[in-house]
Amino acid sequence: MKVNMASNILKILLIVFAIGVISLGTYILPIMAEDMLYVYPELEYVKLPILVTCELLLILLLIGTGVIMYLLKMFDHGFTFSLRFTRGLEILVGMCIVASIGIIILIQYMTTFGGPGPLLSLIMIGITFVIWIVAMVIMLIRAIVKKAIIYKDDYDLTV
Repeated sequence: MKVNMASNILKILLIVFAIGVISLGTYILPIMAEDMLYVYPELEYVKLPILVTCELLLILLLIGTGVIMYLLKMFDHGFTFSLRFTRGLEILVGMCIVASIGIIILIQYMTTFGGPGPLLSLIMIGITFVIWIVAMVIMLIRAIVKKAIIYKDDYDLTV
């Protein structure tokens, strides 16, 4: 498969993913928050802060998807071995760290009123670990690209 074709397919998948995230944040999460009040009516006062935090995390996810689209555009134009590309990777790592901190704060906030159930706790902890793994992979890619920039500069000087 050609590289440009793979890049275009990834862009299409990211657009579909972004549409799904937007629909999740706009329609599904508010409905889920209302449904949870039927099950646990004593949690009326914490519905809005948790909903706002989840919406902010989804906005962060959409911004990260936008950064990935920007990096794909740079990749398509041949700017992979540039400092702007590595800066974009550093921004993604920072966003992963902020997202994991947001999830940890959300877990801590939920424990003040009885905490999330065991399944939700495991899911949130699992998502936090997945975010950390993604951040480490992005850091590894960044390190590889930075070394490749050095090798490319050395090669350009010798030729």
